[in-house]
Amino acid sequence: MNVRISSTQERGLIILIAVAIIAAGIAFYVPVMRRARVSASAPIMVENVRIIVPRFLSSRPKVNVNTGGISELTRLPGIGETLAARIIAYRTVHGPFTRVDELKAVSGIGDKVVTQVRDLVTLEPKKSER
Repeated sequence: MNVRISSTQERGLIILIAVAIIAAGIAFYVPVMRRARVSASAPIMVENVRIIVPRFLSSRPKVNVNTGGISELTRLPGIGETLAARIIAYRTVHGPFTRVDELKAVSGIGDKVVTQVRDLVTLEPKKSER
């Protein structure tokens, strides 16, 4: 089947093919831009707003309150060295935590701190207690 196209259509087709070739060349030529590393930052607290971040984007591993030392526990928001030492002393006397809400029993930890750390902690027992 022979299809005849006009000279105007032929020029338009040539221009379209040229634009496609140029666009493909530009797409392949654009150098890869390296993204700056995103450092772990403190959570942004906005009243009445909860931001859900997928786990694979989370930069910090969860802290085990039953095995963590002072350096690990102080990575949690609202937990300084004093509260970290109190958590360790509490679990030494009373045994491992079984629920995050049990942290309220530690002197100086209230609802606000428990809410801040709830998604950042794990309660796995020590390996010797399993």
